[in-house]
Amino acid sequence: METRRNKQREASTTTERLLNTAERLFAEYGYDGVGMRALADEADVNLGATTYHYGSKQKLYIETVMRRFRPIGEERIKLLRQAEKEAQGKPVPLEKIIDCMLRPPFMAVLAHPHFPALLARNLFMPPPFMQELLAKELPPLNEPFVAALARTLPNLPLEVLQMRDMFAGGVTLMVSRQLSKMPMRTSPAFCEFVIKEMVAFIAAGLRTESTISGSDLPPRAFSQTLPGTDG
Repeated sequence: METRRNKQREASTTTERLLNTAERLFAEYGYDGVGMRALADEADVNLGATTYHYGSKQKLYIETVMRRFRPIGEERIKLLRQAEKEAQGKPVPLEKIIDCMLRPPFMAVLAHPHFPALLARNLFMPPPFMQELLAKELPPLNEPFVAALARTLPNLPLEVLQMRDMFAGGVTLMVSRQLSKMPMRTSPAFCEFVIKEMVAFIAAGLRTESTISGSDLPPRAFSQTLPGTDG
């Protein structure tokens, strides 16, 4: 029994070390820039163990991205649903929607400074095999926020809100990426200050009257799409 527990702990330690190393290397060099042997050497594990646990670099890459991407997305939705419950049928205040939207991915930087760069690579230059996966994963995570924004800002066309939601995501990703390089990222107080400033900045942009009408944009022009997909 003890031997089995020791093997389980050893396997858990190996996979964690592999995933942490993969997150750092894939973030820095991209999917094509990292070989399995180099990854195994950097993680200080046997190459055979890497193949045993994940089978291929592609499967390891997917697991590396999704182990944080999915929990962050689920936490965003959880916060939004709680805010909607507290609103008791009324539109959720704009600043609250934005806070629910950006807090989980932003605060992930505190513990996982390499993830923003990895996420950026997959949103802007995803490997071909990630395009279809993310095209399925992204809409359920973003559409509830666009719907909430539409209830709170009924004067703005849906297409404009979709576009501004994309702008907000870009701001969050850029700031998270920059913060991940700063020593101050370890300070929760500093991160909270940055979040409040981002919320205020994004809210001001969202409230601005649109310069175009929704009919000026093609249908679903700014719904979630990825490079190399047809949307």
